[in-house]
Amino acid sequence: MRPEQLDALREIVGPDGVSTEAGTLVTLSRDASFRSQKLERHGKSVGVAEAIVRPRDTQEISRVLRWCSEHQVPVVPRGPGSGVMGSGIPLQGGILLDVRHFNQVIEIDAHNRRARVQGGILLSDLETELNKHGLTGGHYPQSFYLAGVAGSLVMRGTGTFSSLYGSVEDRLADLTVVLPTGEMYSSHNSPRASSGPDLRQLFLGSEGTFGVITEVDLKVLPMPEVRRYASYAFSEFAHSLETTRAMQAAGVVPAVLRIYDPTETRAKHANFSNPEGTWLMVLLFEGADELTATQAAIVERIAAANSGEAMGEEPARDWEQKRFDVSWMSDQVSRDGGVAEAVEVCATWSALPRLMTRMQAAASKTMARVMGHVSHIYTDGASLYVISSGDYATDEEALAAYDQLWQDLMPVIFEEGAVISHHHGIGYERGPWMKDEHGEVGMRLLRGIKGVIDPAGVMNPGKLGL
Repeated sequence: MRPEQLDALREIVGPDGVSTEAGTLVTLSRDASFRSQKLERHGKSVGVAEAIVRPRDTQEISRVLRWCSEHQVPVVPRGPGSGVMGSGIPLQGGILLDVRHFNQVIEIDAHNRRARVQGGILLSDLETELNKHGLTGGHYPQSFYLAGVAGSLVMRGTGTFSSLYGSVEDRLADLTVVLPTGEMYSSHNSPRASSGPDLRQLFLGSEGTFGVITEVDLKVLPMPEVRRYASYAFSEFAHSLETTRAMQAAGVVPAVLRIYDPTETRAKHANFSNPEGTWLMVLLFEGADELTATQAAIVERIAAANSGEAMGEEPARDWEQKRFDVSWMSDQVSRDGGVAEAVEVCATWSALPRLMTRMQAAASKTMARVMGHVSHIYTDGASLYVISSGDYATDEEALAAYDQLWQDLMPVIFEEGAVISHHHGIGYERGPWMKDEHGEVGMRLLRGIKGVIDPAGVMNPGKLGL
């Protein structure tokens, strides 16, 4: 950027609100995506911003975005940087708009079960404040201690307890967004409305391409009275899925349900003497004492009818204790030549068995170790994770293997009728397959919306396949 452009930004946010220090630019231009982490090991980046801009309030954000639109300067909103698909990486230079210090709780309304917060607050910090009022957000993604509220919304994040509490979009009541033109949009704070299309939905999953979410009103919940645990071993994947379907049909909604394939069962739960070839189901129930007891009893009956062997509470308790631990993946990626990737998709119950088999077979073409599990259940299907890792001679070979993994997996995903992302988003890594998922008409609609909201095309360019 030219000196006069930097001076213009300093006039808006103050002299301390703009940084061009080389180390800071490189550090904040990265995220948790595999490619970004690998290049970081060699002092490289996918893309680097030309300046970091830190506005002090919403009005300054508005002025910065308007100035960037007028001068054709790309803007990438920057939170904690926990994304794994490269959504927060500045592919075309420009500025990183650092909003992490927009991290305050504005109001906790216990009576209406609402929490008004700034978009940059960490999920874990918000949960701490809610707990003081006997409330919970019910949203616990793997990145719980790393991700911000606004970041979760623009990525359409899903927490591990989503089977009961819903995904992050289900927790959204109201939001305020600064548009690329500098204008501000606030939705109407009401439990429901039929006043035309729900405009809030435009910003869910937008990955910073439509503006900057500055404030959010979230629906919160009373902290549960009790938490119960159960685990079952199945010899067949089909039996575990049928148990889950029957559970849903009976009106039982666990907070957590995960079905591990035999490989992941051995890797993560071998200390519980699971029989060879076990598909392990772990369950958590939350809520009132009587309700959770009834739910657990119903599941016990359904599991037994589908040849499920009760394994007690400990495997589920063990999952809970380790649920935020991804150290093995971090260790693998940090090695020279190491690869580790978790590909999460979503499909119907009838599609899941073939999808699991075919995705694991495709991943095995490139990766030495492949495992998977089902989680995040819905009435009509669930999320499927295929987790793979391998070792190569160099990081260059590892990156080539990573790219080949995606090339092998994507055709299978489309052929089996699944969607390419359940909650990790698109970023630039999945961008090449957006047309395959949405079709030409869908992409034309997306580009049309983008053109109306961001006529200058400056907001997070190169993401969502745009």
